[in-house]
Amino acid sequence: MAKKVARRAKRRKAPAVSPKRRRAQQQGLLAQIGAEIARVVQAAVEGALQAEVTALLGREKYQRRTTAPAERAGVPCGQCQQDWRPRLQRAGSYRRTLLTLVAAVLIRVPRIGCRCGATVPLQFATLAPYQRGWADLQERARELAGLCLSLSKSREVLAWGNRQVLARSTLLRWVQQAATLAEALRAGPLERVPAVVMLDGIWAKLLVPTGERFVDKRGRPRPRMKRVKLVLLLAYGVDPVSGERWVLDWERADAEDEASWRRLLERLLERGLRTDRGLTLLLSDGSSGLEAALGQVYFGPGLLHQRCVFHVLANVRQDIRGEAGMSRQDKQERRRHVLQEAAGIWRSTDRQQVLQRKRAFCDAWREREPAAVATLERHFGATLAYLSAVAWARERDEVWQPRYLRATSHLERVNRGLREKLRQAGAFHSEAGLLAAVALVLLHQGLDTWEPEEDWAEALEQRLLAA
Repeated sequence: MAKKVARRAKRRKAPAVSPKRRRAQQQGLLAQIGAEIARVVQAAVEGALQAEVTALLGREKYQRRTTAPAERAGVPCGQCQQDWRPRLQRAGSYRRTLLTLVAAVLIRVPRIGCRCGATVPLQFATLAPYQRGWADLQERARELAGLCLSLSKSREVLAWGNRQVLARSTLLRWVQQAATLAEALRAGPLERVPAVVMLDGIWAKLLVPTGERFVDKRGRPRPRMKRVKLVLLLAYGVDPVSGERWVLDWERADAEDEASWRRLLERLLERGLRTDRGLTLLLSDGSSGLEAALGQVYFGPGLLHQRCVFHVLANVRQDIRGEAGMSRQDKQERRRHVLQEAAGIWRSTDRQQVLQRKRAFCDAWREREPAAVATLERHFGATLAYLSAVAWARERDEVWQPRYLRATSHLERVNRGLREKLRQAGAFHSEAGLLAAVALVLLHQGLDTWEPEEDWAEALEQRLLAA
């Protein structure tokens, strides 16, 4: 007979910890971690400042001046104008607040004195003069602006670690420093001439002074402003092999007219955008002002101009009328069906096949949707330049992706980020703020030459230093 095995005793569950107690415990631990981080930041910054002083004086702390080398320090005294290291000495320190991304600390900034009794003016590499917000905080503020966050939301995010709320004017000043990056896009010869150039315009709103003044509710005199619409005409370079895109140039204008587009095109020509340097195709949405400007600026022989298929299909969609008695749902289904067939026309790089699909579409829909067919036939000839570009690349043993030649849809995705930023801002109070926003969003969207594994915020700071 089998031996009976005793049952295992039932285990009791551990007593539950209330969410209130767990949160209190975690908050207390986070406070300790924050205090430790603040001490580490203070010690690191003060140590870096003392190291700079040691390198300047040529001797460690508590060493006599006679041990310093008889060399010039490069920092003359403000009174006797002498800068020999044996004449300089440590002269105490003063307190200064420093706000970083992770902590707000009070640091001691060392002073340098001279034997004559005067204080030697000194600038540190660790801290800029009068700097209260450190570099990491400024970089994060520009990064958040590139992510389309408003100044109010950025203030909340930046206060998570240091518990200090920054003024909007401070954040605005840091963000507007990126305006120099937008200006740098217009300067100097083009280092890289793309085979394909996409041209497009983005509308924005700007507040400009009217010349009048008024007194606000606080009794302060203010200039009266009015809201105006302006357009940024943008030129993007495209590599048709890899799909890489980058900003070539931009032009601020009041309208997408011939004169504004011509200014942009002429500057691109002066900077080296020509067919003999590799330019092959211009891709645009069919703006009448741009069409007129292209007839005035000559980039060289053999240049192709492609009408964006996406915009042609948008025009076709507007002319799809449906039939009498159709419900709204039936009309939507008609539009979807017609556009699907129309879009299939350009899904080929064989010219004869494209022409055959176009004839089949027109024959199928001419009687039922005559306006849509007429619109497609009117613009169809301008949408075939990509076939010549693909054939030309094939002769050179290159493979160009047709999706980068037929339409500006890839550019529209980037413009979606720009429009998000413009809607978030509402109206910009200065052109510097507008240009800074555009530069930050474009860099975040990857429209610049930087390595994929590189942090885009770090790439931004490097380009700001270069600009």
